[in-house]
Amino acid sequence: MLTMLEKVFVTVISGEFLTGISGNGFIGLTNCIAWARNRKLCLVDFILTSLAFIRISLLCLTIANLFSVLSYQEISETMEGNLIYSSFWILASHLSTWLATCLAVFYFLKVANFSSPFFVWLKWRINKVVFTLLLVSLPFLLLSLPLPYHFGIYWNHFPPEHEGNMTGLFNVSRSKNLDQLIMFMIGSLLSFSVSLISFFLLLLSLWRHTKQVELNIRKSRDASTEAHSRAMKTVFFFLVLFAVQRFAHFMTFVGYFLPQNKLVLMLSYMIGILYPSGHSYVVIFGNSQMRKALLRIPWHLKRGLRRKVLSAT
Repeated sequence: MLTMLEKVFVTVISGEFLTGISGNGFIGLTNCIAWARNRKLCLVDFILTSLAFIRISLLCLTIANLFSVLSYQEISETMEGNLIYSSFWILASHLSTWLATCLAVFYFLKVANFSSPFFVWLKWRINKVVFTLLLVSLPFLLLSLPLPYHFGIYWNHFPPEHEGNMTGLFNVSRSKNLDQLIMFMIGSLLSFSVSLISFFLLLLSLWRHTKQVELNIRKSRDASTEAHSRAMKTVFFFLVLFAVQRFAHFMTFVGYFLPQNKLVLMLSYMIGILYPSGHSYVVIFGNSQMRKALLRIPWHLKRGLRRKVLSAT
């Protein structure tokens, strides 16, 4: 039986999960419909679509492991099964992080305006820059995937009667877990740094653009300023949510050293799931087409309900 506090955690996490599935599903469905209608998919839409489906997978993997924590069972009774789960989680988390970083770089190159020849060169090769960024991330993925990634050991709660039998395994793997956590964080730190640099360069570009038009008050909120503002908000909230998720991962690692870590793990899940769930809505409201499509949903529902009422009468 779950305690009252555990029930609260489960309720909040379930709400975050459903919210994340809805948001990412909306992004994926909207872009797929546009792809089928226009017979083409631009780079930013490809990144958003890939990011949406990967985050849906990440949410499903996370919620599946939550059930294992609640039922005092591992994802699999074998180390091979646990390794498979961990590998899929690493892959989904890695792609989610780096695709979001590519999105930040894309917004920076698309919106920012600098006279530097190097920036102009990058701006004209934006597709190649994004593709190269994904290639740069591959070594970090390859270094992580072959590892057993013993996060699975402390991501799963063992019943009290089995904790004594696992003490030897815990003592042997603690130092290796720390090394693997550091390896995982290095790749995350690089992607976070790239996004942070993109954010500050966008801020600098906006400041320079504002200085150029400040003499004309009516043009102080022109299209370029609005584009800068939307791009900066998207990148900023990504940085905040990304930092929150990495803090949740650190909490998970700390929980591994605690004898009764179930509540700590559930709290880390509740905090960590904010990133794949919340960032989808940051993307939606930062994209004018998606925002309009989302706001049209109540109108379509009302119209459909009215048709049913008229047909019934």
